[in-house]
Amino acid sequence: MKVLYDHQTFTGTQYGGISRYFYELMNAFAGCPDIEFELALKFSNNEYLRDVNYSHPVRYQQFANNPRVNQLFSRLNRLYSSTKLSLGNFDIFHPTYYHSYFLDKVGKKPMVLTFHDVLSEKYGKIFPVLGEGLSDLKQQLLKRADIVISVSEATKRGILEYFDVDETKIKVVPLGNYLDKPALIGQKTLTLPERYVLFVGKRDYYKNFDTFLAAMAPILLKDKDLHLVCAGGGKFSNEEIRSINEAGVQKQVLYHPIFDDTTLVQLYERAQLFVFPSLMEGFGLPVLEAMSCGCPVAVTGGTSFDEIADGAGVYFEAENKDSIKDAIEKVVYSQTLQGQMRQRGYERVPLFKAETTAKQTLEVYKELVNA
Repeated sequence: MKVLYDHQTFTGTQYGGISRYFYELMNAFAGCPDIEFELALKFSNNEYLRDVNYSHPVRYQQFANNPRVNQLFSRLNRLYSSTKLSLGNFDIFHPTYYHSYFLDKVGKKPMVLTFHDVLSEKYGKIFPVLGEGLSDLKQQLLKRADIVISVSEATKRGILEYFDVDETKIKVVPLGNYLDKPALIGQKTLTLPERYVLFVGKRDYYKNFDTFLAAMAPILLKDKDLHLVCAGGGKFSNEEIRSINEAGVQKQVLYHPIFDDTTLVQLYERAQLFVFPSLMEGFGLPVLEAMSCGCPVAVTGGTSFDEIADGAGVYFEAENKDSIKDAIEKVVYSQTLQGQMRQRGYERVPLFKAETTAKQTLEVYKELVNA
């Protein structure tokens, strides 16, 4: 059985949740006797692929900030994927994003589509940058797909709410913990504050950082030894710096880059609390990562986070800064509660293994081939 993955998510991103998802799948399948796969990709700066032996794309890092060059390599990658599709040397096609360029090329070959979230459907009119126009493309792909993999029950509900799709072809396959690396635990090579609350990832749009900062600022003003560490997502913008300065907490709000998994593990492991105030996520991988590193979590209630934490976290209303503030203070100032949350988190983590994600995805492929 051979699966063909296309270029899409690996063309324009160095990092990112979707490219990490497909990278981890391919890593799990490499050397597996039950499956053969091919990644149709010629040009990429994606860091996950840097040291793999199943793909050797040409890197163009020196041109990464040139939109015209990026567009050129994207077109070349699409042409390469289209050629592989036309040759038909595969049993299943699994596109890595939502562009529909392949619909007239895949023929009658079975197709699997992974659906990651309904952010553009729910918030696209508020934040057009999320891809308001993606919905029509997604509907085409949902109609063509033989099986749709949803990364959470919450995302499945969203698919059924916003799209016309047969519920019976949706399979929920939760993501797994990619930080399940015991060798990384316990290292202390980073210079970090003694006490800090952690925020990880991008801070714009639906990530709700502005409301979170408004909730965090009065806590920091009262507790000068406490810090907020924002990891990854790019350095603070001028607007963010202005907001931090206006709140009077510029000495306590720090940015830290994420160099690799070792960095991420240390950031989680040494934090008093990880806060994830997103309005919505398809799954919420950082919640799982934090719990696996023994970090208590405070998250938006009524979202996919409930499926992950399920009693191991403290919940708040994302658009209510007082609710966020209360949740933070509840955890930060109770070592007893922190200990209880760590233990509950450890109990949840084994339910979300990367190997299980790969195994269940392989079962989806087998179901299609044997149909």
